[in-house]
Amino acid sequence: MSSSGQALTGISDPKPALAMPVPTGVMAETGKTRQPWSREAVPPARAPLGVETARIEKKSILAVSATVTDPSDLKQTGWGVLFASDADPAIKAQLQPLLDLRKNQVGSDKLFQVFEGAASGVRPKQSAGNWAAARGVSAVAPIDPTRGVPFYLLIVGSLDRIPYEFQALLDLQWAVGRLHFDKLEDYGAYAKSIVQYETAKTIAGKKRVAMWMPKNPMDGATPMLHATIAPGFMGQTDGGKKLGSAQGFELLSYLAEGQATKANLKELLTGATTGGAASIIFTASHGGEWPMSNPEVQRAKQGALVTQEWTYGQPLEPQHYFAAEDLPDTANLQGSIIFHFACFGCGCPAQDNFFKTNDNKPIQLAPSPLVSQLPQKLLSKGALAVIGHVDRAFSYGFQDEAGTPQPQLLRSPLELLMQGKRAGEAMDPMNLQWSSLAAIIGLQTGGFGTEPPPEVLANLIVARDDARNYMLLGDPAVRLRIQDLQ
Repeated sequence: MSSSGQALTGISDPKPALAMPVPTGVMAETGKTRQPWSREAVPPARAPLGVETARIEKKSILAVSATVTDPSDLKQTGWGVLFASDADPAIKAQLQPLLDLRKNQVGSDKLFQVFEGAASGVRPKQSAGNWAAARGVSAVAPIDPTRGVPFYLLIVGSLDRIPYEFQALLDLQWAVGRLHFDKLEDYGAYAKSIVQYETAKTIAGKKRVAMWMPKNPMDGATPMLHATIAPGFMGQTDGGKKLGSAQGFELLSYLAEGQATKANLKELLTGATTGGAASIIFTASHGGEWPMSNPEVQRAKQGALVTQEWTYGQPLEPQHYFAAEDLPDTANLQGSIIFHFACFGCGCPAQDNFFKTNDNKPIQLAPSPLVSQLPQKLLSKGALAVIGHVDRAFSYGFQDEAGTPQPQLLRSPLELLMQGKRAGEAMDPMNLQWSSLAAIIGLQTGGFGTEPPPEVLANLIVARDDARNYMLLGDPAVRLRIQDLQ
């Protein structure tokens, strides 16, 4: 996480007053955080991919074509599910109630699509661009759902079978989510819960949004989270409004000294809070990083949320974090959407996206890429969707590469969700951020002026990849029943 709050002095300045990026996340065995990037760690700035810059070049708010007048209307946008070509048919059977619901809502065989098997499923090592081209559509043009690929796409499969890069690139144009569970029956539990929530005559949800944000002793990152995010979310900036106030949401905050505890997070995630459950839950914290020397422990705990009980330098013990095992089997999260700002909050790649060994070789993080178990369990217990990071989280979700506070980058998806937008729509600010930064890097390293100094380039590269690494788990077409919330 970049610890500098000083402004850029210009890309031609040979000694810009800018710190190197510092990541969040706590290494479980040592209780320490990763060190900042060094000058030597700055990778060569690759040329931006056309799909990365297409959004910002077209200056479109959503990548759906102008023929769609309401991007929330499935009858206009369509909906599709995308399986691996060799997916277990039992997974589709578990999801069938959700597929039937969406087919009925779309109301058109042309706009409802199931991509599966050798004919249209994702083949091993197939790229997003190649898959799109095989369907006769472009990965860089505005999406016309009538051409055969609907705007809302649910990817079903593991990260090692359908890589995260596939999802991220597709998500720049389409509204994309993913489902992957370790247990077959969890697909059925998720599908059943979504159908129940969307078809029930009444629901028990409330217009409540919750913020849970530890401020750990001796730590540098979490106090920065507080100083940058909390004032904006709490309406303490000039002319500011509290998060959700424009939509009539009550804000429940766990920000004060000693409030962002493990016990209070358990209350939030089980709906046991006084006054009723929150429909939107936002957490901002460190995520735990376990070594792959014990794959079973890593699989169970990677990305667990580090709570107020932890102090910098303490190896992570069970009382210091909230993992999947801490969510009771009796939990009922139906009708909630959860956003975790934390390292590995939604998943972990096999190789580190940001750091390399001293001899410039990739660092292996896990035996294979994984979807974190905490969001898996939240979804299996009724959560509509979970938003979070694959790999490490950096400060660029709430400040720019110069260290200037920009809490609206995290706030925008939350406000869109509270307006009743579908989850895939609410993720779009992250995609625009990625596309913008990719375009900036391309301009500054492609002969348009002087190439920026290493510190500036490092911050831009990390900011770009940080924006790319957000992932939506769950059906991208889910949304809160705003009109029915109490």
